[in-house]
Amino acid sequence: METITLQYDATNPAIKGLIAALLKLDGIRKLKTTKKKSGLDEAIDDFKNGRTIKCKDFDDYLEKINA
Repeated sequence: METITLQYDATNPAIKGLIAALLKLDGIRKLKTTKKKSGLDEAIDDFKNGRTIKCKDFDDYLEKINA
């Protein structure tokens, strides 16, 4: 069985209907659904998981980003 990945606008009713119709066909099944995170959601996730950089001042910041 082949696998295909789609990226689509989930708010578009025509696309949602087309995907629902495809999933009703024999031989097609849904594997998983992922939702792309917004930039803010990614930043919050980074903060919660400790993926941050602490700087003493702006010069320290410039030194770390240019390293």
